[in-house]
Amino acid sequence: MSAPAIVRNEVVQCFGTPTVTIGSVNEPREREEHGRRFNEKWIYRLARPTPDAPAERQVYWLRYDFVGSYLVSADGAVTPEDLANCVASVESRRYVPAARPAR
Repeated sequence: MSAPAIVRNEVVQCFGTPTVTIGSVNEPREREEHGRRFNEKWIYRLARPTPDAPAERQVYWLRYDFVGSYLVSADGAVTPEDLANCVASVESRRYVPAARPAR
């Protein structure tokens, strides 16, 4: 059984609008960081209640497809993050048309 796909609007529902967006869904140029190819990067600046807490979250997309998410510490250390737990609790706001009644 495969894990459910992570959808853009579910990430926004979990974390809000990104602080910074680099590229866009329509950006033709692809980039690579942390071994991941992407054309859009969302950066969330995080509150740091303790000095060892991550400073930001970086979420990578290739067109509409989720590529990966990483937590970045103040010293620049990068740790992969599993977003599946967060988005599993969020219902997507995807439009699903109602079935037409039989005539």
